[in-house]
Amino acid sequence: MISYLADGILMIALIITSVWVMKMNSRLQKLRDNHYEFRRIMEQTNLALEGIEVSIDEINVRGQQVLNALGKRIDEARDIVTDIDKMTREVRGQQKELRLEMVAFQEQIAKECTKQIDILKKISEAANEAAKREEQTNPLLNGGDVAAKPGHPPFYRIEDQLPSMLRRVNLKS
Repeated sequence: MISYLADGILMIALIITSVWVMKMNSRLQKLRDNHYEFRRIMEQTNLALEGIEVSIDEINVRGQQVLNALGKRIDEARDIVTDIDKMTREVRGQQKELRLEMVAFQEQIAKECTKQIDILKKISEAANEAAKREEQTNPLLNGGDVAAKPGHPPFYRIEDQLPSMLRRVNLKS
């Protein structure tokens, strides 16, 4: 009878162990499945990382090309700006020279006009004196009016009309 009791305890222990082994077997199977899934995911991740590395290398190469192109364009732009500055300085120098020449030319014209005005004044004064002398020598004229005598044109003073015609031009920078 004691052997039945010991056989019963061993049988229960065997059943419990069998159930426990079956549970452990199913857990190990799940662990193997999870391991295969993990391995597959890691392989996909490695492929994705390799693709990212290739993309980064391409971006670096293209970025370097763009950087070199921009550097060349910036150098060209600097050269152009330098040329424009040089041309601007040359134009300003020529502009100053032209202003000086213009002022000298205006002064020369003003002197020449002054001479011409002085000559015209002298001619006008001489004509007036000649008219007065003729008036004094010829009493037939009406009250000294030269226009009254046929064949004698009236005298007009030119210097009274000149200042409005001659103007001085000033150039401002």
